[in-house]
Amino acid sequence: MVNWSDPVTVQQQLFATVKVNHTVAGVYIWEVASSITHDIRLITRQRDGRSLLTKWCYLLCRYLCLAAICSILVGFNVTTEINCEGWLLSVFVLGFLAFELASILVAIRVVAIWQHSRPVMALIGAALLTQFAFIIYVSSQANAHWDPVGKGCAFEDTEAARKFYTTTLVVDTFLLVLMFVGLARVRDARTHGLWRFLWVQGFMWVVLVMIVEIPSVTLLWLNLNQPMNVIFTTPELVALVIAATRMYRSLSNYSDSYRPSGVTTRTRDVELRDPFMLPIEVTVHKERRQEESRLQFGHNTTMGTSTLDSKFAVGGDADSA
Repeated sequence: MVNWSDPVTVQQQLFATVKVNHTVAGVYIWEVASSITHDIRLITRQRDGRSLLTKWCYLLCRYLCLAAICSILVGFNVTTEINCEGWLLSVFVLGFLAFELASILVAIRVVAIWQHSRPVMALIGAALLTQFAFIIYVSSQANAHWDPVGKGCAFEDTEAARKFYTTTLVVDTFLLVLMFVGLARVRDARTHGLWRFLWVQGFMWVVLVMIVEIPSVTLLWLNLNQPMNVIFTTPELVALVIAATRMYRSLSNYSDSYRPSGVTTRTRDVELRDPFMLPIEVTVHKERRQEESRLQFGHNTTMGTSTLDSKFAVGGDADSA
């Protein structure tokens, strides 16, 4: 039977926590570096239909997480005494805000799937505000001190953070349920590629939540020792931020490359199509669109009407976010 309170065991677990955090930090720095060109294009190129709210949620989510990672590395590698409470507070605030923004990115998608239903928006708003309230509460409980023997910051009362992580798990699960119910409602759109695309992404998010959120919440409630309480919190943060931001980028790339079939106008030897660029992200809805094409035959003009029913479109403007 492992004595989790034994100083030797605690020291071993602390060393393991430090190694896990360094490994995860390397993964996230690589993630940011490998996709930074997308962020630069997003900032420098203004495109019609892009939701400003969603864009800045995406950017803030990525770089607040990066700032939290850098702050964690500073605390684990510093050799001279620092203000440990200030360090832990910065880690909490930066990391928790990145968590919140990752949930907001998913929430924006859910609101769009439900076509901006007011009851759904009210429920999601209440859930996100509850999550934010726990950010304030847990950050106010930050407690750490300088350990002269270990020459590093020793954190205390980390079990207080379990309220925030439990709330995050509940909120993310709630958003996933709303997402799947919303997609299931659009029965006549199930044959379209975008519907399948969103469904697969939602399923992947479910798997991720189970893998990274449940272990950290479980350990926090078990409260074995301080290092074990936080050993999985940084991997959870990085995994959720990477998943949420990659979902944003993949939907952006999908909408940039997707071309629904327009009205086809045939001449004797040429077929013309009327493709159009889908703006990015957040409004997924059924669109009934009628387009008229005039076919000129000699001196007679024939009017043709084409109807495209139940087509998924991805819309985005400042209001859709």
